[in-house]
Amino acid sequence: QPGQADYFQATKGGGHGDYHPIVLAPSTIQELADLVMEGFDLADLYRNPVMVLGDGMLGQMMEPVSFGGCGDRTLPPKDWATTGKTADRAPNIINSLFIDPKELEDRVLHIYEKYETIKANEVRCEAYRCEDAEIIVAAYGTMARVVKNVIERAASEGVRVGLIRPITLWPFPYDVFTDWAARPRVKAFLSVEMSMGQMVEDVERCVMGKRPVTWYGKCGGEVPTPEEIMEVVKEQL
Repeated sequence: QPGQADYFQATKGGGHGDYHPIVLAPSTIQELADLVMEGFDLADLYRNPVMVLGDGMLGQMMEPVSFGGCGDRTLPPKDWATTGKTADRAPNIINSLFIDPKELEDRVLHIYEKYETIKANEVRCEAYRCEDAEIIVAAYGTMARVVKNVIERAASEGVRVGLIRPITLWPFPYDVFTDWAARPRVKAFLSVEMSMGQMVEDVERCVMGKRPVTWYGKCGGEVPTPEEIMEVVKEQL
């Protein structure tokens, strides 16, 4: 069954330590294929774990896919690799155990410099029909596909709804939400999720009280329907 209750686990860290994986959230089978290939390059480039966060709906869906759209990223030489050959270089020692507190802190700070580079270069999202929207829905993955149907239905009834779909759940597109929250036409935000409300906390963090932020969702494998979401949109407006 589909679900999105693993958002916290994926984006906030599933274990101890000050770390972040890069988290990619596809909404189509084509995007699923593309982001897997892109994920390998991102992991290689930044030497950082990458998670592709799909769900049970994508896992049982059939759509046409074409390959060859990725792979144009230039990757640096792997001079850090343990190749087993040390005749022409000093040995590479890969270590994750730092006993000295200062040494460990310096290592974490070094990693956080890398995170800032990732935030600057790798944020991805889709803004759909937001230009004249009065309410903007935040949704990712297959839930965003449902919301696009809501937007089309709302337009036929004269209700202006937009969608912001984060493609990178980490780094989260904070600046995109902040920018739209500052626009006078936008009256409110609604986070629609297949969970009891997890991404909504990041949306609230972006909007910072400038606009009301609410949540609607279902859990346990249930999927919010376009009709239900439409009712919530009308209530909020």
